[in-house]
Amino acid sequence: MNGSDGRLVQTAVIGGPNSGRAIILPADADELTRWRKRHPAYTYWCGTQLGGCGNELSDRLYRGKVCHFAHRPHTSCHRTATGAASADHLFIKDDLAAWAGRNRLRGRATARNLGSGPGDAVDFRVGTARQQHVRFQFSRLPHAEWQQARRRLASESSTLDWVFGSGTAQPETMEELYDEYGYLLRFRFETQGAVRRIRLRAEDPRHSTDWVPLDTCAMTPPGFRIPGVEPRRRSGTGAADEARAGRGATPVWRSREEQVLALREALVTAARFRTRPTWEALARTAGSDLLGLSVPDRVGLLVAVERTGGGEGSPLLSALIRTGESDPPAYVGNVVAAVGCRAPATAAVLKRWCQREADRAFAVYGVPSRTAPPRMPLTADGELAPQHSAEPAQHQTIVHVQGGPVRQSTTRRKPDSQLAGVPLLRDTEIRYALRSERQRRGRRPRYVAVLMTRAEEALTRLPEPQRTELVAEMAATRRWLDSRPDTPARKPRKSRRAKKAGDAKRTAAARKWDRVKKTQRGRKTKNPLQGARPLPGVGDARPKTRPK
Repeated sequence: MNGSDGRLVQTAVIGGPNSGRAIILPADADELTRWRKRHPAYTYWCGTQLGGCGNELSDRLYRGKVCHFAHRPHTSCHRTATGAASADHLFIKDDLAAWAGRNRLRGRATARNLGSGPGDAVDFRVGTARQQHVRFQFSRLPHAEWQQARRRLASESSTLDWVFGSGTAQPETMEELYDEYGYLLRFRFETQGAVRRIRLRAEDPRHSTDWVPLDTCAMTPPGFRIPGVEPRRRSGTGAADEARAGRGATPVWRSREEQVLALREALVTAARFRTRPTWEALARTAGSDLLGLSVPDRVGLLVAVERTGGGEGSPLLSALIRTGESDPPAYVGNVVAAVGCRAPATAAVLKRWCQREADRAFAVYGVPSRTAPPRMPLTADGELAPQHSAEPAQHQTIVHVQGGPVRQSTTRRKPDSQLAGVPLLRDTEIRYALRSERQRRGRRPRYVAVLMTRAEEALTRLPEPQRTELVAEMAATRRWLDSRPDTPARKPRKSRRAKKAGDAKRTAAARKWDRVKKTQRGRKTKNPLQGARPLPGVGDARPKTRPK
């Protein structure tokens, strides 16, 4: 018998059912043979700290398949995690204990069961009275539960750092930590023989540090530190400060001008990190006095933010704000109307409009910056205006020629002064036109094929990264076109070598024809009647005289 559902049992504990000494059984037969010779007295157990049944296991050696642990016959076990990663919470406890000893730290590591198993989290505390605390999160934790746990742990600790495994941090949790610290701490494990060792790094929306072993990290007075990262905790916004504020601290009230500047700085920082914060996250960053503002006061403050700096056509930073359900708050629509962009008619229109404005803010304030997509115009009744982004505006010119007027269509172009260093607007809009055509009802493959032709022409004019984005959109559109039976057949594209050979062939033929024409012009034209006997009456009209 292997696992309860037939999976191979790869991990166990050594010595007894309650042991914390974990092992990964060598999968290769030769390696397992050497392991048995080095440790003949070891006994293996389905440990309770692994969520197991506590019964003894045997190590099975196979030449034709993977070696693994197995329960004794007629054993019932409901252990759910049996793979190599199922003992990572025990391996990290060993790593932390050894690291604390080498650094002369009074540290203690404890595994936590948060509802799904004994390895949901590992707490590492350093000190005696008010301890420094590092939590390693193994299971995925809802954002609301994480906030509650963070406030509780921060009130009990002098410093608190949270390190997340792969896929364990909710997007809202990540945004909150980006706002406060500027980065997020991550961990993973690497298998080394019969054990696994932890590796750590710091990451933000733009880049990450290298994975480093635990020995390169340090416990400092501000908290747990990874090499290559400067602490960027914002003063007065940490979890410990929030916990102290909840115990009676009074927020400092500022003037309206100070609130506007602080709120704008917080929104620009969120756009730089490509995040969309809630109002509560903005209040933690820009000042706790914003948290208690009423909806009308929030609207007035946001309108003042939009009118401070930026200029006409700049992204609406208020569009970055979202609720806990990732939708824009209803009062953002009042801000949109107040700044002259018209009021969105429905929540769905507001959501689409804010998403485009968020993309524009990410483009303008991101590092590096890029050309922002155009703003979505709203009609007088608050609906999204029809998009004709891929078809440039045209006007007609009447040319008077003999035989009547002839209509000619010419494309309007921006003045050269507006195009210096900036691609044509229609080039940047083609990507959005391709995407909207794939998603619209009553799709038009022939029209999309025309857009693809225009996109290929635009590639020669667009700078990076717009060119890369357009290439990706063209690839997705090409796959969509190829999957449709009503798509007009495309001519097979010639290879570069075939095209070059064809051009050379045509050039040689043209040169040969030129030589033939020059040769013909150099020769004198021959009289076709030369040497022929003249017909009677043709030639000399004078009468011939007979000899007397």
